[in-house]
Amino acid sequence: PKESIGDYDALLDVIDWDLNVDTHLMQNRFMAPISVKSEAEMNAAGYSEKWICYKSAAFSAKELTVLPGKTVTIKDSAAYGMIMMQGRGKMGVWEIETPSSIRYGQLTNDEFFITEKAATEGVTITNESTTDPIVMLKHFGPENPDLVL
Repeated sequence: PKESIGDYDALLDVIDWDLNVDTHLMQNRFMAPISVKSEAEMNAAGYSEKWICYKSAAFSAKELTVLPGKTVTIKDSAAYGMIMMQGRGKMGVWEIETPSSIRYGQLTNDEFFITEKAATEGVTITNESTTDPIVMLKHFGPENPDLVL
């Protein structure tokens, strides 16, 4: 609120101090990556996918890695946004790439929204590199049907 601008005490009141000094933080909050299938099965198909945010029905996230030179089709049950972390290739008809730097006003091919229809039909991703994996983060909204709490 306008009346709280510069009021650092008001800012400190927003912090949940009990939560921030949780002596069981690792047990209560830490989320080690969890593979969505067996790693051997995914690696044989040319990819790896892990849940990286999964303790809330309000939002969730996965990390998808497509191995060099591979083409995969990945299905999800919900719409999602994605952001590239590493690599370059194609996602459907779209070029995808991770820019090394972004100048003000410059367009990039590193963020996309995948509709529920496209996600359920399957998104085809091709890694055009022979050495570099594609790594992307996929973030989902509330009530992701694939998320088991």
